[in-house]
Order: sequence, then structure tokens, then C-alpha cells
Amino acid sequence: MSPAESAGSRKVRRILIYTGASVVFFAALIGVLHGIQPMLLPLVLGTFLAYLCKPLVNYRGTKIKKYLRISVIFTMLGSTIYLGGRLIKESLPNEKEKLELKVRMQYRLNERFDGLMGLSHNGKGNLFFKTFGNELVPLHAKVNDVLKMSDDEKKLFLLYYAGYNDEEPIQERYYQYYLTNNKIAKSEAEKVRHSAQSASTAPAEGAKVEEGSQLSHLMHIATTWLIFPLAFMFILLDKGQIIHFFMRTVPNRYFELAYTVVENVDEALGRYIRGTIIECLLVGLTLIIGFYLSGMDFKIALVIGLVGGITNAIPFVGTFIACIVGAAYSLIAEDIHPLLPFINHDSLLLAVLAVVMITHLLDNAIYQPLVVGSAVDIHPLAVVLGVFGGSMMFGFAGLIFAIPSIVVIKVVTETLFSGLKDYRII
Repeated sequence: MSPAESAGSRKVRRILIYTGASVVFFAALIGVLHGIQPMLLPLVLGTFLAYLCKPLVNYRGTKIKKYLRISVIFTMLGSTIYLGGRLIKESLPNEKEKLELKVRMQYRLNERFDGLMGLSHNGKGNLFFKTFGNELVPLHAKVNDVLKMSDDEKKLFLLYYAGYNDEEPIQERYYQYYLTNNKIAKSEAEKVRHSAQSASTAPAEGAKVEEGSQLSHLMHIATTWLIFPLAFMFILLDKGQIIHFFMRTVPNRYFELAYTVVENVDEALGRYIRGTIIECLLVGLTLIIGFYLSGMDFKIALVIGLVGGITNAIPFVGTFIACIVGAAYSLIAEDIHPLLPFINHDSLLLAVLAVVMITHLLDNAIYQPLVVGSAVDIHPLAVVLGVFGGSMMFGFAGLIFAIPSIVVIKVVTETLFSGLKDYRII
């Protein structure tokens, strides 16, 4: 066999071996990922937070040892997550408040609908009702079906009205809302309440089983999330071994180009992620302050602001959700204490819309340019297509990772083509 034929056969064998090894590797990787699917979320979160904190760990302006910096950062991060989670949990409505909120929502919805349609005066409706009633009445009925209490919720509501579980009894006005919503006579409701009270004195069965199941569930969660601190610590302790492992597979001719691509992607992605987090914090803080000044209860303002701030990482979603949730609450709000004198019950909806609009303008004019900068120098049409296309193909994950993926593709493409020319590869 001639040297040319020998070299050709070796090249074919090399291609076959590399291809077979790649197929086996990716098949094994998919199998492993499927097997550890419950651990993927804590693994991704631990890696993500380590990536965010890496500049603090690698900062050379201090003589503190690296492992001590990691320990301090981990302690501060854990304390922040614990205190933030506790604050959010305390701000969320409890069982009694959820029932009150549901009753208020349905009552206020019907009251606002009747007032808008002119049904509260003569029952015949106004011009708006005669024009759009055929379309709006079925929609109103469907919303009522969603808000309608189940039988168990009705019994629980009446228990809390009588003073259940050492809670303050539900206010009389909410009880009247309840009667109006259900269109039942007061005497009939009293019978249900008395029967529910007698049922509450019966001993609870299956408490031990429930306690045992809760304990096993907590153990399962603790075991699954154990990977979170481990991923966080080991990735921060990494000295470049992960990148070097993958870089060793790159041929020498393309090593400098591949290294440049990795560096540029790391810089752009890190700038985008850190800037986006700061932007979300600023948006959430602005919404919380604006809603609180408008008269919302601080707990409600905190929850809506946090939801709006967190979802602001997804383009066009954060302010939209804050607008919808804030407007919905403004329609059912009763006891408001606005710090701005020109806001009352009637103008609360306009105040909420104004807060969302001002926040959106501040985000576009100040927050994004200041904290994100040119990390996302992408055409708005590409952003829209990326978000909607990602959601259509990959669902909620596509919404979250659409813009970071576009950033990576943009940086890789720009660096790759310019580098191919600079290194005289093409």
C-alpha cells in the first residue's frame, strides 16, 4: 500500500472513530441528563450564581485568600436568599386572606361590571351594554365561574368568619360580599356555618400520615438541592480546568481563534447577565415605591413589584405583568392610604398605570443604557422574533434563554468571521 493510500485509510478510520465516539458521548450525556433531571435546576442555579460571583472571587485588590472570599460570599448569598424568601413568604396572603381576596375580587368585579353597563340603576343597561353586552356578558360569566368558591372553600370561609384557627374573624362586610356572591339567604348560610363549626371539632384523621409524608418530601428536597452549594463552591474554586479541558480538543491551528471566541462570549454574557439582574432590581424597586406611594398596602406593593422586577428579565413581560396585576388589584382595593393627596379609590387605577408607564420609561431611558450598556446591541425586531420564536419552540425556557442565546450567537459569529480573516484561515 502506497503512503498516500495509507494516509487516506488512516484519515477515514480517524473520522469513523471520532464520529462513533461523539455519538456514544452525546447519547450517554442525554441519558445522564434524563436520569438526573430533578437535579438539573439546582445544578444550573448553582453554576449561574457562581458565574455571577466569579469577578468578586477573582478580584486581586485584596489579600484575603480565595477560599475565604468564597466562604464569605456563600454565607452572604445564603443569608440573602433566606431573608428574601422569608420576607416574600410573610408578604404572601395566608389561607384566610386568600379567601377574603377571592370574595372581594368577585364582588368588586360584579359591582364594577354593573356600574359600567348601567345595570345597577334600572337593570336595563345603558348604551354601552346594548352595544357590547352580547360579547362582554359571556366573558363576565366565565370570570365569575373562575372566581366562584368551591364547597370546601365556602365551609372554610364560614369557619374563619366564626373565628377559626385563632385568627381574627372575617369582617362583616366580607361576609355580606360572600352572601351577595353566592345569592343565598342569610339563614341558609347560618345553617352551613353551624354545621361547619361542628365539623371543625371532630378529630383530624391521618395527621400522622400527612406529617410523615411531609418529612419524606422535605428529605427528598434537601437531597436534591444538595448539589446547589456543591456546584457553587467547586465552580468558584475552579482555576480554568473546565475551559482547558475543552480547549485541548481544539487543533493548534484554531487554538487562538477558539480562545478569543470563548473570552469574548464570557465577557459579553457576563456583562449582560449582571446588568440584567441590576436592571431587574431597579425596576422592581421603582414599582414597589410607586405602588406604595399610590396607596397600596406594602405587602401587596412588594409582591407585585417583585414579580414585575423578576419577570422584567424577559423582554416585554415584566411591565405587562405588573400592569395587569396592579390594575386588577386597584379594581378591588378598599382600604388605601395614598401618600400622594390627589389619589383616591376612583383614581387608583390611573395611578397604577402611571407608575407602570414611568417605570417602563425609566427602564428604557436610564436603567438599560446605564447598567446593561452595549452588551445587548441587538435590533428590536431580532429581540421580538427571538422571544416569540423561543417561546414557540421551547416554551417558558425559550422565553428566558432567548436573549442570552442571541447574545452568544451574535458574539460567536462576529468574533469567528473577523478572526478567520485576522488569522488568515480564510
